[in-house]
Amino acid sequence: MPTVSVIIPVYKVERYLDACVESVIGQTYTDLEILLVDDGSPDCCPAMCDVWAEKDPRIRVIHRKNGGLSAARNTGIEAASGKFLIFTDSDDRMEPDAVRRAVEAQRKYDADLVLYNLTYVDEENRPLPQPDFSGFQDEVLCEDEVWARYFALAETRIYYVVAWNKLYRRSLFRTLRYAPGKRYEDQFLLPYLLGQCGTIVCLAYPGYRYVQRKGSIMAAGSSRNYLDRPEFLLEWTACFARRGDCLRAEGLLNDAIDNLAEKQRFDLTTPAQQARYRAACHGCADAYRLLARTTGQRSMWLRATLLRMGLPVYKAFLRHKGKAASPKN
Repeated sequence: MPTVSVIIPVYKVERYLDACVESVIGQTYTDLEILLVDDGSPDCCPAMCDVWAEKDPRIRVIHRKNGGLSAARNTGIEAASGKFLIFTDSDDRMEPDAVRRAVEAQRKYDADLVLYNLTYVDEENRPLPQPDFSGFQDEVLCEDEVWARYFALAETRIYYVVAWNKLYRRSLFRTLRYAPGKRYEDQFLLPYLLGQCGTIVCLAYPGYRYVQRKGSIMAAGSSRNYLDRPEFLLEWTACFARRGDCLRAEGLLNDAIDNLAEKQRFDLTTPAQQARYRAACHGCADAYRLLARTTGQRSMWLRATLLRMGLPVYKAFLRHKGKAASPKN
């Protein structure tokens, strides 16, 4: 049984695939199983994967019908035999010492999760000056400390969120899977993942090279333009409410409400998207009801009632409340 299974979903990355796989097979830590999950790629990637499997016995190829990034990762999770898991996106690269450093940190602290740092690079693998991740340090944290650092950051909080700069104890995925069809699948999973972790090791070592390319999923505009964002914020709201952190939960909920109020941002041209939007709006009312029951605050019951009447009614209430609270001239 290999110590580490590296799961690489593959879809329409002919230009980048060889460099990615080379960076994984070239790791200084060699006790690896490398799973290339061909997600029904319509180009030459399936054949390229098969060629790589012939070159290195540690590589296994899984050809599957296209289902998206989350589905491909889930396929890899279910096929993996290693004690630990690493995800790598097929248009990115790993630094040669990334796995060794992560494994050594895991062993030293008996960690459930190890994070290593990252560098943004352009399509020619040249490092980009921004965002600057040099402020991260080696440290051992608990779940609450990770959340505190996450919320204290802005642009570099991606360090804590993304799937691909981490070594996971495989048992973390005993019941967890990535949400199919979601753009921010790692955000949906994060609270449930961290909630299982006792010891989390964060490394300053930049072990991952994150390629910025125009055709990638994450290059397609602001996150505020997609209903996935308020949807995961509502899930986070429920998670923090269950933890008893109602202040944080309400902040997340208000962020979701503000995003949904920007209705013009969303593509609501189909009945399915319209139904998702309505469900998210109703979810905000349900979330305020949950907070009201937890805290006993009457103001939260009022907000829940107004939200059930519709976002325009709720926003009108907030405007009136703001005017009433402003000092008179």
